[in-house]
Amino acid sequence: MRAGRPSRGVYRFAEWTLKADQGTTMRYVGKCLTCSERYVDTATAEHAQLWCLKHAGITGHDSYELSAFQYFTASMADPAATPIPNS
Repeated sequence: MRAGRPSRGVYRFAEWTLKADQGTTMRYVGKCLTCSERYVDTATAEHAQLWCLKHAGITGHDSYELSAFQYFTASMADPAATPIPNS
């Protein structure tokens, strides 16, 4: 950027969509809220819950969190509909 000249930018608004990644399923993580130890992500909620119960038996900790997540890919709904102008 040159001194004294404002920078320029091009803004465009477009619609985006999310699509679950092919070949991936929901993943689950069990986390102890007392010590923050986690069970690595697994494909079944039951495995994460079992880890929480085993951890409770070993440590006496009694507060847990079970999280579920899935991987997604974002893509423009119609990239040809909103061309970038030449500057």
